[in-house]
Amino acid sequence: MPNNDDKDKPSTSKLPVTLKPVDFEYKKPVRRNELVEPKKYDKIDSNVGEFVKLGTNGVVYVDEEDFSNGFQTTKPKGAYIFENQIPDSAKKSFDGKNYAHSSAVVGLADKKSQEVRDSEKQALLQYYRDSLLNVSDSAEAQDMRRKVDSFTKKELPKLRNDRGVNVDEVTGEDKQKGFAFHHVNPKELHTDPEDVLDPTKGRNLNPKTHADVHRNNVNDEAQFEEYKAKNKPK
Repeated sequence: MPNNDDKDKPSTSKLPVTLKPVDFEYKKPVRRNELVEPKKYDKIDSNVGEFVKLGTNGVVYVDEEDFSNGFQTTKPKGAYIFENQIPDSAKKSFDGKNYAHSSAVVGLADKKSQEVRDSEKQALLQYYRDSLLNVSDSAEAQDMRRKVDSFTKKELPKLRNDRGVNVDEVTGEDKQKGFAFHHVNPKELHTDPEDVLDPTKGRNLNPKTHADVHRNNVNDEAQFEEYKAKNKPK
């Protein structure tokens, strides 16, 4: 289950996220094993249409309810997989339902398809994996990501003011020319589109500090706090 503390916190990101049904016309994968009953492939198609959603952040999410069918197991075991084999960082709650980032589900389905010895189950896991990949690569999802990219480019310059801090957050010095918002978790390493537009996920820095942070290869919150402790004024 997603972390309850995080679930109950209001979002501080400027990117609002809601879920919408996926277009059922996404490209269906190749049915690799002709000996598998067609209705079993059809069931995966049907469930993807019902339980897989596209977020307005461009991310595809899988409802926990789909885990039993997607992973070809029972409801209790599907719940176990969601709870214990999907990392907490990949879980979200929307309107009281639990979802997993599709990339985590794809990776797990791929792993299980390589390890399972039953050829039918292997084929169905591969089909489930490929279905999620195709939804994620669909024209609808790509269009949503373009919209997110456009919105992000428009909002990024505003984060410094949205942060509401007018001093260098390492040195305490007054802001100088070139004062800017720095993502504590660099965007190229930490790609969550909501975090990119969250003013609480960065610090306002003067140019000298900003350059030094990058020079020291500070790549996450813990490293930033360590850097700050070493460089704060005596």
